[in-house]
Amino acid sequence: MITTIIFSKDRPLQLDLCLKSIKKNLVGSDGITITVIENYSEKYISSLETLKSEHLDVDFVKQFDSNLFKCIWTFISTQPQDYPVAFFTDDGILFKEQDVRTICKVLEKTDCITYSTRMGLNVVRREHQGMSFPDRVCPSPDKTQIDRQNELLIWDKTVSNYGNYWSYSHSVDGHVFRYGDIFDWTDTLATLSCHKKIKCKTPNDYESGLQMFWCSTLPWMCSPLQSCYVNSPNNRVSENFHENSSGDTHYCSPDQMLHLYEQGKRIDLLKVPIPHIDCPHTEIDIMKGIQW
Repeated sequence: MITTIIFSKDRPLQLDLCLKSIKKNLVGSDGITITVIENYSEKYISSLETLKSEHLDVDFVKQFDSNLFKCIWTFISTQPQDYPVAFFTDDGILFKEQDVRTICKVLEKTDCITYSTRMGLNVVRREHQGMSFPDRVCPSPDKTQIDRQNELLIWDKTVSNYGNYWSYSHSVDGHVFRYGDIFDWTDTLATLSCHKKIKCKTPNDYESGLQMFWCSTLPWMCSPLQSCYVNSPNNRVSENFHENSSGDTHYCSPDQMLHLYEQGKRIDLLKVPIPHIDCPHTEIDIMKGIQW
């Protein structure tokens, strides 16, 4: 009872790890569908075919249009309308269990605009252009609710400065939305792109477009008390958003990782050393998990 979308470009080894983490740790329902929206270059096509053969329970959809708004809208329109939609990226890891039933209950019973698997009380900082900044949830009890019985955290995004993790509701990296919301937003963006030259070639472009709806949506966000998903930016495969740091600590070149993947090497999720996560973007030494 959840639709899961993973964006992937030229990262077969990391995508394999991401898929394994979601299959292992997204629990609580037999109705979990996983779809990869891929934009693989020619030299990565062979590895993509291998991925498909090793993950027969995953659907792979080619990014058929340079306008990603239209591509995502076309896909979402074929999905069950009573399933929430979760977004992940191929360099992300769901490192501990997240019960789908909890997500569905939050989105059905509360006014929260999103359920974030990457947020939690452990998140206390953010990194930007090589610098680290404090980024904590507002401690005011009228703006933040800690539900220890259900292990949930609910907060008002408008208390934090826009752009901080605690205010950033419309992310496509570890966030889950109601079907009706994400469909309507994407439909609006796809329609606008037909009349105006709005570029949307990458997930970052899609996420930027979603910011149009930040002000018009309710302020409440929700997460588990402790985050269960992290993005490990070990490399960059897109020429967009150069301000996003990657490979500063545990760099892995896409070419080297492709070579290892084609040799039959895979990353063992259980051998990846997950450190204490205090930032949703934390470089992890994922290559320590390589099965030699």
